[in-house]
Amino acid sequence: MRFGVLASVLFHIAIVSVVYLDLLPFSVRPTFESEPYVPLELIREAELDLKTSVPAARPEPEEEEIEEPDLPDPEEEPPAPVEERVARAEPAAPPEPEEVVVEKAADPIDETPDTQPEERQEPPKETPAVTPQQNAELDLDALSQLIDKEKENENTQRSSDAPSQTVETADQARRAVGAGDRLTASNEAKLKAALKDCWNTSAIIGAPEPEKLIVTIEFELNRDGSLVSRPRVANAMQINLSGNRFWKVAEREAISAIVKCAPYDFLPEDRYETWKDFTFHFNPSDMVGF
Repeated sequence: MRFGVLASVLFHIAIVSVVYLDLLPFSVRPTFESEPYVPLELIREAELDLKTSVPAARPEPEEEEIEEPDLPDPEEEPPAPVEERVARAEPAAPPEPEEVVVEKAADPIDETPDTQPEERQEPPKETPAVTPQQNAELDLDALSQLIDKEKENENTQRSSDAPSQTVETADQARRAVGAGDRLTASNEAKLKAALKDCWNTSAIIGAPEPEKLIVTIEFELNRDGSLVSRPRVANAMQINLSGNRFWKVAEREAISAIVKCAPYDFLPEDRYETWKDFTFHFNPSDMVGF
């Protein structure tokens, strides 16, 4: 058994030695740098002679000298004689102008008469005719007469229109008072009493100057005494511009009284045309007795 162990140890040592010796050259071998690769080309000798041979230089052409022809010297002309030079130098004299004979014009014949012309006589001035002036005066007179006549007609027309205007003014005055003569005193008293009961004046009691808090109401009635539309305040602008708050309260209460008292069935139906349009003044001093 010892022999076997020894043999095994020797065998392994031999294997390790072989491996080490086999790998040692690769680790110890020096490294060399590789030389650059130079390509080579194989050519023939004839081609080498053609490539290495230098072409002969081309001879430059020689410049040919151009011979200039011999020009003969110009012959000198003999100087011209002095007289000929003077003749050439002097210009030819201009020809003398021919004399033109101008005939003297004959004297103008004086055709003017010996006698002096007569002075021009001015035509006599025409005197203005008297007839146009007289006609103008007559026309002015007629025009003034027409104007006076028109004025008289206008005055007459105004005088004729005056009664109708007076009637309208009186009618408006009667409407301002109340019912006027369109209603009997009893009917007017009934209307005033009804509005007095419907008008609430407690809001304006103690107002300064109550007699100025007058409210004028216009309203339209149907035949049965009912209101056609909402009553209208005739002096609404005056009330608004015054800035008086008591006056505004009186206006509101007056409208409320007209609406509250409707219908006014106690008015006579047979006289409907006289009271269908009504105007009433609400005066605190008259209604309440301020």
